[in-house]
Amino acid sequence: MLPLEAPTDPAPARRPPLPAPVRKSGRSSRAVRLAGAVLVVAAIGWGAPKLWPKHRVEDVLTATASVGDLDIVVSDKGELESAESVQVMCEVEGGGKITTILPEGTPVKKGDVVARFDTDVLQKGINEQEVKWEQAEGKVKAAVSELEVQKNKAESEIAKAELARTLADIDLEAYQATQGEYQAELDKRKGTLEMGKKDLKEAEDALTFTRSMAKKGFAQLGQVRVMELTLEGKRYTVLQQEADLAVFTKYTKKRKMTELEAKAKDSVRDLERTVKSQAAATEKATNEVSAARKTAELEKRQLGRLKEQLGKCEVKAPGSGIVIYFKRIWDESSRIRPGAQVFFQQPIFSLPDLGRMNVKVKVHESVVKKVRPGLQTTMKIDALPGHVLHGKVVSVATLAQGDDWRGSGVKEYETVVSIADLPTDSGLRPGMSAEVKILAKTILGALTVPVQSVTESGGRHVCYVVTGADIERREVTIGDGSDQLVQVLEGLSVGERVALDARSRASGEADTGSSAQPDAAKDNKNKSAKPK
Repeated sequence: MLPLEAPTDPAPARRPPLPAPVRKSGRSSRAVRLAGAVLVVAAIGWGAPKLWPKHRVEDVLTATASVGDLDIVVSDKGELESAESVQVMCEVEGGGKITTILPEGTPVKKGDVVARFDTDVLQKGINEQEVKWEQAEGKVKAAVSELEVQKNKAESEIAKAELARTLADIDLEAYQATQGEYQAELDKRKGTLEMGKKDLKEAEDALTFTRSMAKKGFAQLGQVRVMELTLEGKRYTVLQQEADLAVFTKYTKKRKMTELEAKAKDSVRDLERTVKSQAAATEKATNEVSAARKTAELEKRQLGRLKEQLGKCEVKAPGSGIVIYFKRIWDESSRIRPGAQVFFQQPIFSLPDLGRMNVKVKVHESVVKKVRPGLQTTMKIDALPGHVLHGKVVSVATLAQGDDWRGSGVKEYETVVSIADLPTDSGLRPGMSAEVKILAKTILGALTVPVQSVTESGGRHVCYVVTGADIERREVTIGDGSDQLVQVLEGLSVGERVALDARSRASGEADTGSSAQPDAAKDNKNKSAKPK
């Protein structure tokens, strides 16, 4: 037989039985009844919080731990942007001031005039170009003077190189001569070796004499030891001098000769380089004179080209589309409008392709590790209520966008999401808001509970599990989660019910001074009691 289920509404906790009243007469009986009533009220006041909890189990909102597939979704707001757009920049050299411009969002065709510049700015550029031409003429005169200086410098540098070559030849000859530096150094080292050998012979004779005196008792063994050490030192010195002489005769001469010969050859090459480099420098100075003259001529021609810029004061649309003007959120002065100053090569407007749209989302740094290119997405656009569009992640920025002009300090990564099923007649425009959900991954067979049933207390995650007529505080180990469910790795079983007010219960425990340590100690005790 199956066990009987507990009634849905358990009977309220019974009060402890009161003693049967003793009937007495008169004032004694009334005094006894009064004392008993006081005791009963005191007992009820003391035991009521324990006998009757504030909330019965059946009054607590609960959820059941269940197993299923858990979708990990990253949600955020984004803005629509065109996947492809043509950008038009200012081609007037020196920039200009806009006098007339079409309203933003105006549909245009190829060749339509979108904006016009003030021609006064161009005239100012012509005046400045005249100054540049005069400066170029002055550079011609300066280049002619530099050419004369370079010719004098070339003569001096070549003379220095010839002197260095002569000195290098003298050094080589002085070293390899019969009575030169090498022979003098060789004789010196040989003399030092002969002196060392003489000192070694004297030390050997002294040691032999001291040993004979020690045998006869006229010298101590300590003296013999000192003489032996002295002999070893002399012998080591001789060996070192012999090795030094061998290295000098075998390698030092060869190295020194190689070095001096190389210096002599290098001095010849240096002289050749100096002659060539000075000739090149002189040629360069000559070319600079020629270039300065040509530059002056080019600056003069530039005056004519500036007049051609008048045709570029009319900015025309390179294709069909709607006009979207360039702007910086943090810089109001950069907004394209009549009277705005536009610089050369500054973007003025773009013509986005409305048939191909993307969504640009700024993903917070806490969840960006879950996002990667290729993940499937769904999105809802505010301008298309009731429509769910699909796409995938195209790219995720490597560097964060943070510490912007607002000083918020939030680190966000710009993520581009494509739209696969964009309606052709949707009428969407760049800048419209969209809510994007990115499916990061799916955990198969995950044990999950609502996020409201888990809270953090004392650095650990806890749940409040319904066990019969009581609610037990239990530590759990959680895994990944979504905005509604969280995966429980340890601490819960399938089918257990958990309270949905975990945070308020943990706060209540903290306010009443109740600590999680006794429960943790109790759990550890129970775990230790289980067979391993």
